[in-house]
Amino acid sequence: MRVAIVGAGAIGGVVAWHMAQAGQRPVIIARPQTAALLAAEGLTLRSPTGAETVAVQVAADAVSVGVQDLVLVGFKAHDWASGLEAVRPLIGPSTIVLPMLNGIPWWYLQGLGAQFGDRRLAAVDASGAIEASIPAGQVLGCVVYIGANRPAPNVISWNGRKRLVIGEPLKPHGSRLADVGAFLRSGGVDAEQTEDIRTEVWQKLLGNAAYNPLSAVTGATVDKIVGDPGVRAVAKSIMAECVAVAAALGIESLPELEARLELPPTLIGVKTSMLQDMEAGRPLELGAIVGAVAELGRRAGVPTPLIECVGALAANAWQQRWGQ
Repeated sequence: MRVAIVGAGAIGGVVAWHMAQAGQRPVIIARPQTAALLAAEGLTLRSPTGAETVAVQVAADAVSVGVQDLVLVGFKAHDWASGLEAVRPLIGPSTIVLPMLNGIPWWYLQGLGAQFGDRRLAAVDASGAIEASIPAGQVLGCVVYIGANRPAPNVISWNGRKRLVIGEPLKPHGSRLADVGAFLRSGGVDAEQTEDIRTEVWQKLLGNAAYNPLSAVTGATVDKIVGDPGVRAVAKSIMAECVAVAAALGIESLPELEARLELPPTLIGVKTSMLQDMEAGRPLELGAIVGAVAELGRRAGVPTPLIECVGALAANAWQQRWGQ
């Protein structure tokens, strides 16, 4: 299988490292400076058990790599539109695209009933460029459970989780879901297949929507958020708004909220990706985690005042700290 990974930051880097270690040799598409560093020094993964470097295949020009069978994309939602030039040359009529995203993905409304209006979600694909470039029928949905950050372009710090939940956004398409799941598992990734990828999106989003913007506002790690009674109550109310929107969209099997607020040991002391972005001055992933939920809520007639309020506070906190 010809495989490329575009956007090998923290998440894409973890997946690329495990695949390379397993001998699968995916091609990483990176900016010229990063590509040169990866080619010269390899990709290093730091974990609780130590650090190890693997050699990787890398290219700075997607056109030279050509059409692939499978393209994994690690862009954050707000980077997709600007990164499409690195994705388009890799896609042919049979290419499977696996976007490793947080929040509501641009493809979410594809295949759902007409009562929800336009299939394009402005919060994550304002111009429609992503929808126009990536055929919905070639997408496999993906929910990511990987804790990592990238202290250097070829170094990933990782907490040990490498779980991807994948599923068909539209009707089943032959054996491709099973084939991709098997391929990922053979590459050392804990890949699980689901028949209901949208429920999985909301399951993960409950935490993202509650913890990420709150962490950007407060500077708190996840355990500090749920350990403070007042902030925990805010997080629970945000989750409740998400559950209401999801229910209006036909999602019914989400967990009880107190259970969702219980943290596994791997999240103790963890900074959310949005807090990491806030501290580094990078753009916040508010469109997919906050804006898209509010947009879906408006379409479904479900108010989301708290989600919108905390999202606005996070955006303002970033602007006050980093804006010009």
